[in-house]
Amino acid sequence: METDPLPRGRRPAGVLPLVVGGLVLIWPGAAAAQEGLGSRLALTLPLQAAGEAPAAFPGELRKGQQEFTFVVGYGEQIEALGGGQEDREFLFFTPRWGVVLTEPLGRSFWRGGLEFLTEPSAIITTDTGPRILSGGIAALVKYNFYTGTRLMPFLEAGAGLMVSTDRLEGQGSSFNFTPQGGAGFHFFLSREWAFTAAYRLWHASNAGIADPNKGVNAHTFYVGLAYFFP
Repeated sequence: METDPLPRGRRPAGVLPLVVGGLVLIWPGAAAAQEGLGSRLALTLPLQAAGEAPAAFPGELRKGQQEFTFVVGYGEQIEALGGGQEDREFLFFTPRWGVVLTEPLGRSFWRGGLEFLTEPSAIITTDTGPRILSGGIAALVKYNFYTGTRLMPFLEAGAGLMVSTDRLEGQGSSFNFTPQGGAGFHFFLSREWAFTAAYRLWHASNAGIADPNKGVNAHTFYVGLAYFFP
């Protein structure tokens, strides 16, 4: 759905209220507008008028568009899914590149697009025990929800590989696989730039190629800046 945003160069006022309230009010609101109830949402989803400037943010992404994002993250090990019990914390430094695979799909609440992502990561363990440095790469599939506003929620999931300078607690190998998945959002500051935040459940284990293989599970939180092109 085409919307009409602020002219290029302006920055949104009240970012925090929009981010907190957007998922509750704007996202369902966009779905209602697509079902013919746009008149009830005139203040939040203004329609483009003839002669006005083009959108300052992309209400929807098109097939072939690309994303480059840099995020930093924090993870805390949890005792879940049979994983190890050591009190471990992780820092993630992750550039990521993505390409949109589809034209907009679906209608109403589920209107969106599928994206493929690849992300190398540098991971540092902190807190208890010896410090361990890890390098990894992951491939993920992400589904972006097109709300017609500056807010673009998404779901993502995938897996990767990781090699460490030492073995993680409960692991018999310094080589591990890293399945992961979660949700987040982009909040567009302009047509190209967006603030990004996400949560993932992150797992590391060696798939039984070495003993022991208790696995490591962590809640991870990411923030960063995304650039969309062309």
